[in-house]
Amino acid sequence: MAEKKKKKENLPRGIMWREDRQRYLGRFTYQGKAYVLYDEEWRRLEQRIAAMRQELKEGRYIKESCQTLNDWFDEWMNTYKKSTVKYGTYQNYQNHYNFYIRGGIGKKKLKDITTTDIQILYNEMRDRNFAAGTIKLTGAALNGCMKRAVLNRMIPFNPVALAEIPKCKEKKERYVFSREEQKQFLKELEGSYLEEFFQLTLMTGLRNGEVRALRWKEIDLEKKQLHVNHTLIDVGGEGFRLDTPKTKTSRRTIPMLSQVADILERRKLTAKEEGHEGKEDFVFCLPDGSPLSRFRIANELERIEKHLSEEGVEVGHITCHTLRHAFATRAIEGGMKPQVLKTILGHSNISMTLDLYAHVLKDEKIQEMDLLEGIF
Repeated sequence: MAEKKKKKENLPRGIMWREDRQRYLGRFTYQGKAYVLYDEEWRRLEQRIAAMRQELKEGRYIKESCQTLNDWFDEWMNTYKKSTVKYGTYQNYQNHYNFYIRGGIGKKKLKDITTTDIQILYNEMRDRNFAAGTIKLTGAALNGCMKRAVLNRMIPFNPVALAEIPKCKEKKERYVFSREEQKQFLKELEGSYLEEFFQLTLMTGLRNGEVRALRWKEIDLEKKQLHVNHTLIDVGGEGFRLDTPKTKTSRRTIPMLSQVADILERRKLTAKEEGHEGKEDFVFCLPDGSPLSRFRIANELERIEKHLSEEGVEVGHITCHTLRHAFATRAIEGGMKPQVLKTILGHSNISMTLDLYAHVLKDEKIQEMDLLEGIF
């Protein structure tokens, strides 16, 4: 009885004992808004009230939120990202978050996410042999929503900023066709319903989505130019969508080789027969005019790769990027200048192009060093 009386008497103004909660309640008002705190010790509660008053006065107070990371990420994507980034970027953020975060730390309250949580996530992805690029993109999605949470005064700091991308396994060296393998590949293409698609990809260096997005209005057979203005993305459950290219420099005009012009002339005749030669029609499509999916492209390349192997022609794993890389390799071998190749490939910076040169010309280092013999 004496203890209960002690709890009720001689308390500072604004603090009282709550029997139902078995703790002290502190209440105060700042600029017309009421604030309530609870604590088991009234002296500590008094200190917390004083600290909160000071934070409010200095504009540093952040109201704790019970919102989960999943809830906030969805709100951030819909409110801040949907109308400000490329659709492809939006989808990448959404997919990476759903695959690697939503079922794990995404269930935690936003205010409880720590840098350690982020670091453990990165480390686990590393241990599962995910590429550094995958971890970085996952981190980018997290970093963006956490930065906005800080700006919205939902959390005091961004825990992602202090986490580090772990060192991952080194990337395997890119596979590139030798000239002989390239001949074998082109020979194997004969008769494929995607023969012209792969030929054009190999002879222009365009990305998979860029070739699939080409429409006849972007083909100028008189000037022998093709214009890259879009990329085609497959949206799960929604079909296909034209999106802006990967980067600003990806929007470009590419002069045609004579072989490319011939391919497109033949393709134009086929399109006319099928009734798909209109300006808005896709250059490469199915007989009914519908666009090609990534699955069809990958499936046909897998079939060709398997057939080459059965014939004793050992090649690496073939993708559309293999063909893009083969184009770049042949261009470098032919003496094309880095800055010119950069614009044709649509690279965002010259370092990406120079990396290709370093890879292709590595065998020439010995020859170049031999030129220095006797100089020193």
